Amino acid sequence: MVVIVATLIVVGFILQSLFINQELKGNMVSAVVLKGCAAAFFVALGSYRIACCYPSRYAKLVLIGLILGMIGDILLNLRYTVDKKKSTIVFALGILAFLSGHFLYIASLFNIAGSVILPWALGLTVVVSLIAIPQLMKRINAPSKGLKIFGYVYLVIVTLMFCTSASILIVRIISARTVLFFIGALSFIVSDFIMIYYNFGKKIPALRAINLLTYYLGQVLIALTIMP
Repeated sequence: MVVIVATLIVVGFILQSLFINQELKGNMVSAVVLKGCAAAFFVALGSYRIACCYPSRYAKLVLIGLILGMIGDILLNLRYTVDKKKSTIVFALGILAFLSGHFLYIASLFNIAGSVILPWALGLTVVVSLIAIPQLMKRINAPSKGLKIFGYVYLVIVTLMFCTSASILIVRIISARTVLFFIGALSFIVSDFIMIYYNFGKKIPALRAINLLTYYLGQVLIALTIMP
């Protein structure tokens, strides 16, 4: 089992690195293919983990979230291969896929801890959102007011996922699963804040690489939380 898991992770990161290289070179068609293949590996990792244990409700929610993440991956890069008008729509659909995946991740976390974490999760989300999101939004130029509002909503949901995972640790439900999820959620929130800044702020290649690697790390860690 360890060998298979390690192989899926290593091959996935290799494909993700190749994808980043192709995107930064401007080879967008190759990038879409490689990104989809890399995403398929974290879905395969989740699928393998769920096949090796009892398919609990938590595991099913996480696996569907991973699949939605793969769909979002493909759509976010597919936008570079279509005209500008369609690009905005494809981008929005990709974000919507990620948003749906985040809701499933949040549901999976409540499946672990129940309503006891709700006050902590909501309170932390309000605090982190008020501190971090406005600072980011000052530094970007979204193509439309509607897309900027959508960005606010998306970042609040990502923040809620991270704060929910943190809340589980605060109430001392500490295990390999909850710690892995927290680190994965932290990687995810860092990635998404960078993604918004890169797409609508300054296009710094190093930031794009960090965005994509932290995102992939987040998905892998969340996939690893599927365990007996």
